Amino acid sequence: MQLKQPNKMSLPQSEWFYPFHVENIPSAGKTVKMVAEEPYLKAMTERLGILELKSLAAELRLTLQNGGHILNITGHLRAEVVQECVVTLQPVQSVIEDDFEAWYADHDKAIPFNRAKHHMKAIEEGDEMPILEEKDDPEALIDGQVDLGEVVIQFLSLSVNPYPRAEEAADCLAPSTEAEVAKPVVGTSNLRPNPFSALKNWRPKD
Repeated sequence: MQLKQPNKMSLPQSEWFYPFHVENIPSAGKTVKMVAEEPYLKAMTERLGILELKSLAAELRLTLQNGGHILNITGHLRAEVVQECVVTLQPVQSVIEDDFEAWYADHDKAIPFNRAKHHMKAIEEGDEMPILEEKDDPEALIDGQVDLGEVVIQFLSLSVNPYPRAEEAADCLAPSTEAEVAKPVVGTSNLRPNPFSALKNWRPKD
């Protein structure tokens, strides 16, 4: 089978641009292994807002469904990241591993049945409907293409710890501060005052 070359001009350029055309996926599916090189790592570091992205690799399984109009991507990523400790501001290195799943569809050729049904029900009932799962409301393919690098970046950004702490960060906290954090809060600040509480000790005058 002659592979169809992606139209790079039609896809937005991500920091790890890895375009793939769905017509290159056989009926049995296709496995794609990706390893980011240094220039991509530096570009993704800035986007993720971390100190350094030392390595990033991913393995993706691509399968077509609904007559080839819907693309299902399941994958696993592994990354080595360096972040700034939110307490000491020292570098914190960690390894991230995560599994993910994504759905894409060619909306120009077919709209998923569940999405169409959900849309019609919303029109008929006029009420706000719950958000569909991604498999029932997939992202749109662009000219039958998907940027696999962008898919991995998005899921990596969700896996990065937003509050990294160095091991010695606990020593920087004053004991009183730790005690206050650990102490359960007991109070009625979030409760409505009882309008009859002022009358509980009231006695009629003789």
